Amino acid sequence: MKFQQLQIAFSAVALLAVASLGCGKAEQAAKVSGRIHLDGSPISSGVILLQDDARGVGGTAVVSDGRFVFESTLPPGHYVVALQPPPAPAPHETQTKAPRMNVPKHLLNPATSGLSAEVEPGDNSLEFNVDSKSK
Repeated sequence: MKFQQLQIAFSAVALLAVASLGCGKAEQAAKVSGRIHLDGSPISSGVILLQDDARGVGGTAVVSDGRFVFESTLPPGHYVVALQPPPAPAPHETQTKAPRMNVPKHLLNPATSGLSAEVEPGDNSLEFNVDSKSK
């Protein structure tokens, strides 16, 4: 009987030790939202991209009237930023042309946009004021 109790106790301690291996300091998630303006006016529609090439993570959010909210959280870190045109309308939608986004071409690529953001754990409110004439 004592051997069985000892075996159960040993198994419980081993299980706790294995479970605690995965209990390191977890990286906190970051919620990201913000505003983006081009030449002082809010960008009417588009998509904003945050990309961390070093870790292979990133995300996109729809821009509407200069505001964006990322639906998924991002890991904290340094991100490069780019803008993309708004998605084309679905075939069943009444709009016949995709909305245009009049931004300089260098803003379409994270490597050339010159925009970046530092994302911290918790809530992040980013503000981008872009001048179309600067690079």
